[in-house]
Amino acid sequence: MLEGGAGVIEFDVSIAADGGFVLIHDQELDRETTGRGPLRSITAAEFAQLRLRNTEEPTATLADAVEALRHFRRPLKVQVDFKEGLPVTEEVAVGFLGAIAPLRANPQLSVVVGCLADWNLRALRRIDPTLVVGLDFYIYLDAPGEEILRLPQRVNAHGYLDDHPLGYRRLLPVTAYLEDRLETLITVVPGAKEIYVSKAFLAQALRDGLNPLAVIHRLRPDVLVDVWTINAGDADFPAILTAALDAGAEQITTDTAVQVAAHLTQALASAKP
Repeated sequence: MLEGGAGVIEFDVSIAADGGFVLIHDQELDRETTGRGPLRSITAAEFAQLRLRNTEEPTATLADAVEALRHFRRPLKVQVDFKEGLPVTEEVAVGFLGAIAPLRANPQLSVVVGCLADWNLRALRRIDPTLVVGLDFYIYLDAPGEEILRLPQRVNAHGYLDDHPLGYRRLLPVTAYLEDRLETLITVVPGAKEIYVSKAFLAQALRDGLNPLAVIHRLRPDVLVDVWTINAGDADFPAILTAALDAGAEQITTDTAVQVAAHLTQALASAKP
């Protein structure tokens, strides 16, 4: 991927039983690795002995990723998605910042830390106010659709996943309701330099007559807005990709970067007179 010229990479970081930082999205081992049960049931060293599911590729720790990137010699943005949802202790926060310090020390790398748990982003920035962070309001406001128990817990009167009292009844037009919620939510982590928006929320808001990316850019013209996760092969591709770019997304999160890039290259070539 890096040899192919990637300008941005992203990886997920979770905490193992011994407090070690490992690269995995889920808190259960089963879907992504050859392991079984909760991640917190094994140490980072034990995690490193596993393989990625259906491959012979080894799993990786944060230390592995840091070692691979610490001496990287061309500009690269590194997004570190910290998956810990429970409030971290100061000791854990300091340990995490120390673990990524070699990446931040490399002048070729632009490191951004994201976390759904905005309280953990604030905790990290209280220790190091220079840390660049990205905010995702997914656990406060989103579009319904996933058949899992998650926050927010209710679909409100406007048809959004949102537990805020403003959505208990249709007291405002849906566009006014959305603008008010966005104005509040984009401030929950002061100083955030990026804002991540789910593709489902974007699509529903656009259908309701509001471009949420335009609202965010108007209120915070200094932030980058990313829309996630748009994959080639999904039923809504390429329509949602076009919608996100037309809405003003500066960045797209995808698991199929090669295919998405090929589609954009072909689309640009077709658009030439």
